[in-house]
Amino acid sequence: MDIDEFNQKLDQIEEQAQLTLAEFPKTLTKERQRMIIALVRYIRAEAERSGTLPKSGDGEAGTRLRSV
Repeated sequence: MDIDEFNQKLDQIEEQAQLTLAEFPKTLTKERQRMIIALVRYIRAEAERSGTLPKSGDGEAGTRLRSV
């Protein structure tokens, strides 16, 4: 898997977690989705820090998701 594909997959995970959080406001679901989102952001930040991924300046989806 190349770097672009890896970053796209992280974006998909984060997007799906955000959609679930918006659609199912039950407390346990919210906590789980927040954990998924936090994990994806942590993985992405660590990958960028270590040089595995370039700093994100990717498309509108990534920008939109990170601003939520």
